[in-house]
Amino acid sequence: MLEIKNIGKSLGGQQLINDFSLSVNKGEIVSIVGESGSGKTTLIRLLNQLELPDDGSIHLNDRPLYSDGEIKGQSNESIGLVFQDFQLFPNLTVIENCTLSPVLNKELSKAEAESKAEDILSKLNIAHKQSAYPKELSGGQKQRVAIARALMLDPDILCLDEPTSALDYATANQFGSLLLSLLEENIGIIMITHDTTFAKTYSTRIISSELFLPN
Repeated sequence: MLEIKNIGKSLGGQQLINDFSLSVNKGEIVSIVGESGSGKTTLIRLLNQLELPDDGSIHLNDRPLYSDGEIKGQSNESIGLVFQDFQLFPNLTVIENCTLSPVLNKELSKAEAESKAEDILSKLNIAHKQSAYPKELSGGQKQRVAIARALMLDPDILCLDEPTSALDYATANQFGSLLLSLLEENIGIIMITHDTTFAKTYSTRIISSELFLPN
């Protein structure tokens, strides 16, 4: 379980998050909805240690990631992140994008990583593109590859930043079905979105970013 307790964060003199707490369990899709600039993306950057909270604590499975103003543990394998623009490596094929980090960081052999990637890509219905480069993929296909790359590290929590922003209505609903299927991987999902209709359809719980700055 992910446990966020009383975290706060200011950027450029502006308080974005103050005294915010949230718990996320495996098997949940928790959507955080709100206007642009309300701190939603900042929250998942904090979870992935791309930025640090000013105060509060973050624990995963009772293991501290951040507390008392210091990093206590690494989140880069336990918490996956799919960026809004996917950030695939343009010079690598789909399967190379998926296997690069596991080979470097999880000490898998190339053959082991490729076998695992092929299995995940197959589950996401994108295995037929494993030899393609990102420029040859549609937006929805890039998204599936980005998710596959995140799943290669066996995360407990998967963070998605505005996952439907570049998708049309039909593709967004296909993605919603994919989200529900991901819960079978025994993970928890945090989705940052301004699409309240999508959030209401596919989330198990919705949190308003207005709670980031309680009155």
